[in-house]
Amino acid sequence: MIRRPPTLIQMTDGDVQQVRTALMRQKAEKLAAQQGVPLTPAQATAADTPAQPYHHVEEQKRKREAMTKDERLGLR
Repeated sequence: MIRRPPTLIQMTDGDVQQVRTALMRQKAEKLAAQQGVPLTPAQATAADTPAQPYHHVEEQKRKREAMTKDERLGLR
């Protein structure tokens, strides 16, 4: 197999900063996970609520039952 030189991808300073920010965020999340400290209030409340299964078919059935006949037919 003939190898060719790698294609150079030009990056701007903004691209580099985005990568650095993403890496810092990943490190912070990993550290918080190890320490057991939630990073955001949303993560704190998510940990308190028990996980419940999501049934798409049942959700669609509830939405359909809540609609009137005209709404289901697209008349409203």
